[in-house]
Amino acid sequence: LQMRRQLQLQQQQQQSRHGAPSAYGGRPGSGGMPQQQQQQPKPQPTPQQLLAYAERVMGPGNLGLPPEKFAKNMEALRQMSLPQLYQHAKMLKDKLDQHKLMQRQQVLQQQQQQLMMQRQQAQQQVMQQHALQQQKAKEAAAEEEERKEDGIVQTTQAVNSDALEVETAEEEAAIASAPVFRAYRPLKVKYGLSHPEPIVESCSMASVEPPDVFYRPGLPSSLLSGRRGGGNDPLHPEWLPHDSCALSAAQLEALVYAGQRHSQQNPDDTRGGFFIGDGTGVGKGREIASIILDNVAQGRYRSIWVSLSTALYYDAKRDFRDLGRADINVYPLHKLPYGPLDPADYGDGVMFCTYQSLIAQNKHSERRIDQLVTWAAASASGDPARFEGCICFDEAHRAKNLALDRGGKGTKTGEMVLGIQKQLPQARVLYVSATAAAEVKDLGYMSRLGLWGRGTPFPDFSTFAAKIERAGVGAMELLAMDMKARGMFVSRMLAFTGCSFEVRECTLDQQNERLYDEAVELWDDMLTALEKCVEMCGSDGAHPLRLYWGAHQSFFKQLLNSIKARNAIDETEEALRQATISPHIS
Repeated sequence: LQMRRQLQLQQQQQQSRHGAPSAYGGRPGSGGMPQQQQQQPKPQPTPQQLLAYAERVMGPGNLGLPPEKFAKNMEALRQMSLPQLYQHAKMLKDKLDQHKLMQRQQVLQQQQQQLMMQRQQAQQQVMQQHALQQQKAKEAAAEEEERKEDGIVQTTQAVNSDALEVETAEEEAAIASAPVFRAYRPLKVKYGLSHPEPIVESCSMASVEPPDVFYRPGLPSSLLSGRRGGGNDPLHPEWLPHDSCALSAAQLEALVYAGQRHSQQNPDDTRGGFFIGDGTGVGKGREIASIILDNVAQGRYRSIWVSLSTALYYDAKRDFRDLGRADINVYPLHKLPYGPLDPADYGDGVMFCTYQSLIAQNKHSERRIDQLVTWAAASASGDPARFEGCICFDEAHRAKNLALDRGGKGTKTGEMVLGIQKQLPQARVLYVSATAAAEVKDLGYMSRLGLWGRGTPFPDFSTFAAKIERAGVGAMELLAMDMKARGMFVSRMLAFTGCSFEVRECTLDQQNERLYDEAVELWDDMLTALEKCVEMCGSDGAHPLRLYWGAHQSFFKQLLNSIKARNAIDETEEALRQATISPHIS
């Protein structure tokens, strides 16, 4: 700094000799006062600025005067002259500084008190741990003394090793014996009798409590109580006789929660859907029939039942008959003509169709799905948006290959399943499948569950699937538990109590060996001929060899199954013969 000042003085002296301006911009002899440092008079604040400042200081967030006192002070300030206002503003500034200082002191005191409490708690914990360690040390020393008196000498390392081995063995035994399933009984639905066979639920699902019940079914009291009935019920004269326990308690629980869920609306103004994930033996067909009949009892006379095969049409009629309503019309869509259906011939009832029918159309581009929508809308004055009947997707996993903005192309079946739900937004949709979704991407067609879309945390299915996939398999289990807690999902299965299995080896006789060898020669000759054809003519589109190997695998799978079936039949006949000889053998 001294050297810099000396240089500045030398430059000023040189500039003074040559008559040049000084380093501060003044002329020689002007004293070298810098122009930018010359003091300028401060502008005086206006009355409006002073009033605004006073209003801000006295208002909320600063001094926070009561409304009456605030208004009185402001009125007095408006009557003051400019010098008075200026003095009052200085006084307010001092008060504000004092107020903020007191606030800071209060905050500091609170922090100090919290810190003292934390220190005291930490000291108490340390003292407790120290006392506990001393107690354990005393107990260990006493035990050691007893062992020495008894002549038993054991090192600490050996003791710890044995304890660790015992603890590990106990943990492994606990994990091995931990139950995977738990016996199931309806928790909040009190209708019906127990299921004919024991049913179970996974422990994770059993830990979730379903929602409270407010829905009351419209079925006859005989079905709800599990007793034999029908034929003489004055409230339901159309009901025919049925056996006792036609609907078990578990099946009635699915009916109640489905009806309760169907009475709710999703955030996107579509009607809520329900998902039945019961396994084989619980009676999913009987559950579907009961839900449809419940809607019939409440004035919704048309429903759509979509299933896997036309052969299941007769099973659907049997389920209605077993519940006392053999008179319900069940129309097989695959046997009906294309085009508009005559209302006189195809009125109220159940339209039964397959997933293949949903994508079917004739040479005139008339589609089956349009027939379904038109037939359903006829019960709502021709308006599809007002149809409130049931759409039951039995074996719904058939529609799982639906690509929604996920970089792939979905199947036509998945697109049609999603399409009919969009065309009938108020329909009561039911998804039924024991294997509905092994992966989250398989849930794309279940739009009525309300898990994504408007009013949910996920704007679309792609966002929902990405979040669940990122979280892993555990997220799928949590999703199922959340769906049960919200009353949109049930999943039970048979307990298979007392069942056992064993692996049997099916020995091939000479006839089966010859049959297998001949099949291998046939397919080998076909492969040779196919390769020559491809070499001579080339291939167009799908490669023939890929189609060949697909058919090859399917053929030998069927061949081996047929050979094993013959062995199974022989063992079954032998077991029946033994049971006839010794009836006590089961």
